[in-house]
Amino acid sequence: MRAHDRGFTLIEVLVAMTVLTVGMLGAATLLLDGLQASRIALQHAHAVALTADVADSIRANRGGGPAYALAAGAALASPPWSCTAAGTCTAAQMAAVDLYRWQQLVLQALPGAQTAITVTPVGTASFHAYEITIRWTQSGDSAAAAFMLTVQA
Repeated sequence: MRAHDRGFTLIEVLVAMTVLTVGMLGAATLLLDGLQASRIALQHAHAVALTADVADSIRANRGGGPAYALAAGAALASPPWSCTAAGTCTAAQMAAVDLYRWQQLVLQALPGAQTAITVTPVGTASFHAYEITIRWTQSGDSAAAAFMLTVQA
């Protein structure tokens, strides 16, 4: 071996290790980005399902109407009644139980969530439009996410 060729194999190994390290870092970054996107998609799916859940409660209790109004960011206290059997509560009491149960589910499923329901009369006094909104902070992101559904009942 000539004197100027000594150490050439070591340099080749170092270059190969550098290329391999950069490739592994890229693969790790892709994996982490995929996990974060999956978590965000799961949070959006939770928001859609929870919004549909309260919309179904509103449709089932049409007599509750304006009792489903919920100011943005309002934290509901546990209602003093349980309304476990049909006919044991008024429509407004049932709405209060529905809202409390729904808000607790939202707070468990979504980090830093805020809920709001705007009730607007449409035509006759018994027909309303409900704008259901959930806002939350997405995991690993400082930007707030939101989902809104408008229901007429």
